[in-house]
Amino acid sequence: MTHGDVPRRGTSLTRRDVATALVATGATVASGHFNYLNAAPLDTEPRRIFAHYMVCCPMSGGSATVSDFAKEIQQAQAYGIDGFALNCGSWTVEPRYREHSIRMFEAAALLGTDFKLFFSADGTAEEAIAMAGEFYDHPNVLRFQGRPVLSTFGGDDAFAATVVGAMSKAGKPVAFVPFFFTSRWGKRFGDFTERDFANYIAQHSYMDGFFYFGAGAQPEEIATASVKIGQAWRKAGKPYMAPVTPYYRGLGPKNYRLFETRGFEGMALEWEAAIKSEAQWVEIVTWNDWGESTYVAEFGPPNSTDLWDGHWGRPLSHSAYLSASAYYMRWFKTGVQHIDRDALYWFYRLSPKESPGHSSPDDQTLSFPEGMETLENSVFATAFLTAETKISIDTGIKHYEFVRPAGVHHVSGEFALGPQKFSLERNGHTILSGEGTFPITEDNWANFNYFAGS
Repeated sequence: MTHGDVPRRGTSLTRRDVATALVATGATVASGHFNYLNAAPLDTEPRRIFAHYMVCCPMSGGSATVSDFAKEIQQAQAYGIDGFALNCGSWTVEPRYREHSIRMFEAAALLGTDFKLFFSADGTAEEAIAMAGEFYDHPNVLRFQGRPVLSTFGGDDAFAATVVGAMSKAGKPVAFVPFFFTSRWGKRFGDFTERDFANYIAQHSYMDGFFYFGAGAQPEEIATASVKIGQAWRKAGKPYMAPVTPYYRGLGPKNYRLFETRGFEGMALEWEAAIKSEAQWVEIVTWNDWGESTYVAEFGPPNSTDLWDGHWGRPLSHSAYLSASAYYMRWFKTGVQHIDRDALYWFYRLSPKESPGHSSPDDQTLSFPEGMETLENSVFATAFLTAETKISIDTGIKHYEFVRPAGVHHVSGEFALGPQKFSLERNGHTILSGEGTFPITEDNWANFNYFAGS
């Protein structure tokens, strides 16, 4: 995917056509004054955490079996994820999306662990109708107020009129919780005023809630927008699905860009924003977008760099992003902030930012991604401490020490080439220690990706 506030291909429907279609399904397109709707209380709905799943790209490859999908579901549930948002760029034009989805639903049913699935449509309205309709009555479909949830990556009023109207007419109404871009509003969500949000929600009153994709921006920007969006939709009595993203580095001549996240610090900031916004749901963006490096799936041991025959280059382990999220997951779901045991996580790039990379694995021309100037030549650590502890980082010939009280702490130091070592010491005793799987060298074979370890 390529993300950002850019318009999606539209249809020839006019605004009057859209209004007529939505009113026919019981929805309205307001023009003028805004009145918050008296929706059913959301407190009866459990808070859930999902992961954005790229149906095109299963961990086991294009021929992934039901058993392969079951393993991914089990891994996700072991980390506290309640379901997948199945992102499908097609349905009938590219049949692999449907084939993979069928196997995923079959795997979820066979496991019997109540793992939830819902679609994140990323194609035409007709294909969104087909995918939502085919699994409408499946027991593993996520439902909101009795209706299957349908989300999107992109779309507009015309798309919504076609999809929502057709599903309602067929006797299969959906809970529509999309992500729409804001290009026609002339500003990003983070720049919206309270009045802007009121007008936006009024003019999109056919939406049952809203998802903010988030990825493809600085963590501070995502977090600020997430809080504002979430509070606006909660005030309207509708659910909000907040984004949490570990890192972003795109590929390709038009998407070779990245955003500094300072290890886990950016992801933690987005978790805190999701909690502050009182979001109903969180969608981790993503489980398996290998090309944009936003993945959190554990595809092998920490030293594994083989995936899909190197189609996206040699990826690095990101599973520590998910492990480090456990504290925030519990906080989000239960409101409880408590550290049960000491934990230490580390995050770093494998070469200085001055070492060029490749815009795609098959492009041998050395180049730098957009946003490179924001990078820090630092190694980052996040510690969850039950009591005062000394955190040590040994990066090459450099040594750093930080004494911190009980709590969550993000620390960093300018890195040096060589091995990367980390430890926690309390009362003169080392309680945790480890070494990063890869040293930092001048060779940028990881192409500006982060390595995450624990």
